[in-house]
Amino acid sequence: MRKHLPLLLIGGFCALFLGAHSAVSRYLMQGDYLSDRATMSTYKPDFTAFSSVAERKQAFFGFMEDYVLQRNQELRQLRQRIAADKLSDGELLELAQRYRVKSDDPAEIRRRLLLKVDALPPSLVLAQGAIESAWGTSRFAVEGNNYFGQWCFSPGCGLVPAARQQGKAHEVRVFDDPAASVKSYMRNLNSHPAYVSLRQARAELRAQGAPLNGCYLATGLGKYSEKGEVYIEALKQMIRVNDLETDPQGYCAPVMLADEEPSAPEQSPSAAVGDNADDPQEMAADESQQESSPASSQPVPSG
Repeated sequence: MRKHLPLLLIGGFCALFLGAHSAVSRYLMQGDYLSDRATMSTYKPDFTAFSSVAERKQAFFGFMEDYVLQRNQELRQLRQRIAADKLSDGELLELAQRYRVKSDDPAEIRRRLLLKVDALPPSLVLAQGAIESAWGTSRFAVEGNNYFGQWCFSPGCGLVPAARQQGKAHEVRVFDDPAASVKSYMRNLNSHPAYVSLRQARAELRAQGAPLNGCYLATGLGKYSEKGEVYIEALKQMIRVNDLETDPQGYCAPVMLADEEPSAPEQSPSAAVGDNADDPQEMAADESQQESSPASSQPVPSG
């Protein structure tokens, strides 16, 4: 027995190593490394500390990307459950309420949900986050984890904009962490009637078997800002200049707007600290605070 002890120890060590390696591989392949909310939420860079614009931009995109990938993964998994008819009646009805689907027909509810419960191009999310939060330096991003300018309308629900006009009652919503801001923003784009054209554009790309393109979907965000088409071109420019996606179809090409003078050589939208920091966009309003809680104690799919 003693002479075989070294072989047994080596064999046990190898088995332990292979088991651990297999577990780690599954962990990485399933993308679970992105779901460690505690780790992601505790680290929040001070973007004002970057003296270099390039470094600030790199830090911001790197910081936000994990949250975007995580939420997209969750949406894809939920979408798969909807498509495979794996939801209970209660879950389906709760999702219908959450995504503003009005129908009594389960098949029709699933059909409409599949138009709404879907991923968004990371390029688009990163571009909007950079613009709306002034690269993470705005007051709302720093104090409220709000990177997309979402509004709320209950007194005390958020931060009061310093430039809020007299007679207005909106506040800029406060989130517990950046992940909650990303989740709320994505549900806003996936459910609000103002962005139906964005969802139609996404459905077109899906039907063609083409990858989602941020610039193509950006054309459906004219109502996110009172600037309309100018805002859309700013998003496309942000994506284009920062190489946030490949664009073989030329969707990111600049479009000359009416009454627009030819511009100087293209530069990235301003990365100055506090740029537009106190001017949230009205159509970024988030109405989730008005939603009722699930009546059932059974778990409801995250949407």
